[in-house]
Amino acid sequence: MQKGTIAPEANTENPPMASVDGGGDDDAVPLATDTDKIDEEFKKFQDILKDDNGTVNAVNKDTPDDDIEENTKDNTKYPAVVDEAVLSEAPVDDSVVKDATAPSSDPPFPTSFPQYPPSFFTDDRGNLKAVNMVVRNPCLIFSLIIGLCILISFLLQVTVFRAAAEEGTIPITVPVNEFDLGDLRSIQYDSFRLAKDEVQKMKGELANSLDKNVQKQSELAAIAYWVFEADRDNTDKGVFGTADSIQGMKDAYDIFLDSPEFKDYCVLDYRTPVAPGETRKCRTPLSPLTMYYASEWDEVKAGDVIEQLKDPAKVELFNSLATCLIQKQFCEKKPEATPEEESWTLQLGDNIKSITAKWDMEGPLVPNFDQVTEFASYMIELDMFKGTVDFGFDDGFSTSNLVSHFSRGIVFWGGPLADVGNETSKEDAEKIDETEGDQRKDFIKANYLDKMNEQSEKGTHDEINSYYFMTTLIGDVIIDIVTKDAMLAIFSFVFVIIWLRVNTKSWFLAWVGFFEIAVSIPIAWFIFTVVFQIKYFASLNTLALFIVAAIGAGDIFI
Repeated sequence: MQKGTIAPEANTENPPMASVDGGGDDDAVPLATDTDKIDEEFKKFQDILKDDNGTVNAVNKDTPDDDIEENTKDNTKYPAVVDEAVLSEAPVDDSVVKDATAPSSDPPFPTSFPQYPPSFFTDDRGNLKAVNMVVRNPCLIFSLIIGLCILISFLLQVTVFRAAAEEGTIPITVPVNEFDLGDLRSIQYDSFRLAKDEVQKMKGELANSLDKNVQKQSELAAIAYWVFEADRDNTDKGVFGTADSIQGMKDAYDIFLDSPEFKDYCVLDYRTPVAPGETRKCRTPLSPLTMYYASEWDEVKAGDVIEQLKDPAKVELFNSLATCLIQKQFCEKKPEATPEEESWTLQLGDNIKSITAKWDMEGPLVPNFDQVTEFASYMIELDMFKGTVDFGFDDGFSTSNLVSHFSRGIVFWGGPLADVGNETSKEDAEKIDETEGDQRKDFIKANYLDKMNEQSEKGTHDEINSYYFMTTLIGDVIIDIVTKDAMLAIFSFVFVIIWLRVNTKSWFLAWVGFFEIAVSIPIAWFIFTVVFQIKYFASLNTLALFIVAAIGAGDIFI
C-alpha cells in the first residue's frame, strides 16, 4: 500500500453514506451535514495517526491509491470511512525502533548542574552560602538567633532603661517645641526664649549683688495650664455663655484652691502686706474667672464705664493720655489735651482700677455675668488694661462678638519650699530644685492628679471640654498612657498566639511566632538608640507593637 493521507470521498454529488444496520449501500442514509463539526473530528483523528514527520500512516484499506492521491489534491472536506487502520509499508529504521524499545539506564533527573562563577555570597551552583548553612544546621542557627535576641534585649535594658533610671528620667522623649527656621512663629518664639533667658540671667546677677535671701515660695517653680473649649452643642454661646459652663471651668481651679495643702506649694503673694499673725495668700490664678467670681462687683459703675467706652473717640483719647497720666511713663509723647480731657481720663482710670481690684476669685458667680463679658470686651480696647483680660479669651472675641469659644488659665506653683540663703552655692541650689521638684510631683500625683483626669474627661461637663498640661507630670502621664496601650498589646499578643495555634496546629510555631514579634521591638530600639545614637524616641513609637503583631503573625503563615 502506498503512503498517503486519509482520503475522503471525492464524489461531491453523492456524499458518502452510512449504513444503519452496518450493511451495504442500499440501506445507507446520508451523514449529518454539519461539516464544521465533521472537519473538527476529522482533524482530531488525523492527529492520532500522524507519525513524527506529520504524515498520516493509517488509511482505509479499501480506498484505491488513485482516489487517495486525487482527494489529497482536491482537499475535499468529506470524512473517510475507516474500517481498519494499518501501518504503511514505509521503510522502518531498526535502530530507531531498538532505541525506543530498549530500557533506558539514564536516571529520571539530571545528575549535573549548570556551573556559575562562585562569589563571596554564592557557590558554584548559584545558591546563597548563608542559605546552605541554615539548611545544613537548622537547630544550631535557631539556637544562635534566640540567644542573640535575648542578649540584645538585655543590652537595651542596661544601656537605655537602667541609664535613664539613674538619671531620673524616662527613655521616652518628652515632647518639646520643634523649630522651623523658615517659620515666622519659630523665629518669634526663639527670640522670646532668648530674651527670657537673658532677663533671668540679669535677675540672678542682681540678686547675687544685693546679697538677698530667697524667701519661701516667692518664686515661680511650676505651672498647671488649663485650656477650655466650648462643646460642639454650645458653640453659639461659647465658654462664657451660661452659668453652667462658667462653673465648669471654675471646678478645674477649685481642685487646688479648695485644698488646704495647696498653700504649702503655691506661689505666695509678697506684694500685699499682711498683719502680724496672718499667713500670706496664694497668688490668684491667671484666669478671666477672677472677674466672674470677684469678691465684689459694682454693676452700676461697670455699666457707666461700658457706656463711656462705646464712643470710639473716648477710647482713642484714653489710650493717648493714660500712659502718661496714670502710669507716669512716656510723657514726652503725650499729645496736647484740655484739663477736662485729662480729668476724665484720670477718673475713668480710677473707676476701672476700683473694679479690677476686686478680681480675686473669692466671691460667688456674678449674677449679671453677661455684663462681665461685655466689660471684658471693652477692656481689650484699652491699651493700659488689655493685658488683664485678653489672655483668657480667643482671638475672635471683641465688642462686636461677645462669644469666646476658648479660654485658658494658669495656676502658679512656688519655690523654694523653704527659705534659701544667698550663701547657697549654685550646685546646692540645683540639688534643692531637683529634690523639691520630685516632692512637688509626688504631692500632685497623690492629691490632685485623679481629680484633674476626671475634670478633663469628656462628659464631665455638658457644655465645655477641659484639658490640662503640666511639665512636672508630663513624663508620668505619658508612661501611664503607654502602659494602658501596652495592656491592649498584651491582649493582641494572646489573641495572636491562640490564632496561630488554631491554624498551624503547633504550639511550637505559635510560641516561636510570638517570640519573633516580642523581641523585634527591643532589637529595633537597640539599633535605633545605641547603634545609630539617635536619642529621640517619641511615645508614638510604642504603638508599633500593634503593627508588629500583625506583620509577625502574617510571616508565620508565609
